[in-house]
Amino acid sequence: MKRIITPLVSLLVFTFVLSTIHNRFLLNDYRSTTSSSKVEIVIKDGETGTQIAQKLEKAGVIKTSKVFYKVAINDKRSNSISPGIHEVNIKISARAALDQLLDPKRNRGLFGFIEGLRKSEILDLLVKSELVSGKLSPAVKPDALYETSNLEGFLFPAQYAFAPETVIDDAVKQMVQRFNLSAKETKVDLGYKGFSPYELVTIASIVQAEGDPQDFKKIAQVIYNRLKIGMPLQMNTTIEYAANLRGKIRLPYKELEVNSKYNTYKYRGLPPGPIGNPGQAALNASVNPESGDWLYFITVKPQDTRFTKSYDQFNIWADEFRKNEKAGLFK
Repeated sequence: MKRIITPLVSLLVFTFVLSTIHNRFLLNDYRSTTSSSKVEIVIKDGETGTQIAQKLEKAGVIKTSKVFYKVAINDKRSNSISPGIHEVNIKISARAALDQLLDPKRNRGLFGFIEGLRKSEILDLLVKSELVSGKLSPAVKPDALYETSNLEGFLFPAQYAFAPETVIDDAVKQMVQRFNLSAKETKVDLGYKGFSPYELVTIASIVQAEGDPQDFKKIAQVIYNRLKIGMPLQMNTTIEYAANLRGKIRLPYKELEVNSKYNTYKYRGLPPGPIGNPGQAALNASVNPESGDWLYFITVKPQDTRFTKSYDQFNIWADEFRKNEKAGLFK
């Protein structure tokens, strides 16, 4: 009989201990998942889980930092907590606090921009976001591989998370580092058929500016075809860059005479550098063009871009474009 009772007593003691630990855990944690009051929690880049937990406890979000830390360390999602200004409710459970920190809608420190924006436009948006401080240092440059100090083309379009008062140099370095990852993934950093990595970034920037993603590889091939036979690129977007214009369906003839090395109507070959900041798809197109003999392309109507080797065919499509433009299809 003793042999039966002893294990039973041990089991009861073990269950009691577990129950005590569980109850103590609950006593040190709020039950609510939301509340009517909010606070702002500023999380800086590089802060540890312990530091974040202490901030939450001090702000009255959670009951104790130890419980939050225990919840976070057992949840892989906690590695995705971003820097920024997080709006979270007070007096909520540690689990709810973690969920709110991971909700991008609650983070006012997120900063993102679309493919094709120019360096000047990105820096202007960054300053207006009021997330950064200081002035950009000339010491912030692309990787030495590209043999340039020009940041145009190397600010990768993506979503970033910055804490308030992030030094602008650090913010821009993140964008350059993200570009480096994309260049490595697409193998732009290795060069392509005699074109240097920097020339490929320039080509990718033109591809990005000239068309839609489904046409990127064909546009890249047109560029290579024209360069091969010494034909001027004659890309309107390079002139827009030189003249600091945006989104012109057609350029006035006077703009075609702008005195700039970026004027690919006047000067043969590639312009001196990128005309914007390309995304992953455009970078990939620069090293994976679609095979074809095209020399011309034109967007006849939205989502209808056509490619041909024949200048006569191009002119026929150009007439169709003008009719569609007059009909208001490009508004």
